[in-house]
Amino acid sequence: MELEALTQKFQSYSGLVLVFFIAVHLAGVIFAGINPDAFEIYASNLHSSLFLPYAEIVLAITFIIHIFLTFKKVLKNRLSGNKAILRTKRNDYLGVLASKVQPFTGVILVSFLIIHLLQLRFPRAGDNFELISLKNKLGGVHILVLYSLASISLFFHMVQGIESGHRSLGILSQSNSLNIRYISRFISIFFGISYLIMTFYLRFK
Repeated sequence: MELEALTQKFQSYSGLVLVFFIAVHLAGVIFAGINPDAFEIYASNLHSSLFLPYAEIVLAITFIIHIFLTFKKVLKNRLSGNKAILRTKRNDYLGVLASKVQPFTGVILVSFLIIHLLQLRFPRAGDNFELISLKNKLGGVHILVLYSLASISLFFHMVQGIESGHRSLGILSQSNSLNIRYISRFISIFFGISYLIMTFYLRFK
């Protein structure tokens, strides 16, 4: 039981690290839309940093572990009928929907990440060509659809993940459950809509 609790906490902490990365990445995307020239300078400096490879390795390991633990948890819930979680979300239709589509949103997000990295990181576009490369990739309708689906999937995944993370850490209680739910929905909507808007803004600007 202690091992299971530790696993759940590690899944929550790894998710928190990924949310932090998503926030930093979103800030960079918005910065690219506001000041493209300054963004290219920032991107060049970032990729020439000695610390970036180590940060990427840590992030990749965190991501892989989070996927594994999430898959393990989803599989366990499916085998047990997911009754406990559905009871706690009895009148929360969005939460129930997010829980049911979690495997699909996870697959979409992983697929998007792999394609996104192959497009813009391996190999990386040359200095001052990062935004041009991104816009060229978004020119394909199928890529634009994938990026849009990833933004929507991020929303659903965060709706499920943030509340589940609070529960795993023992922070969620009957007295604060609604406040945590409202805050998590706000954060999820903010990130999902922001990425979706920036996708179309960078594509058609």
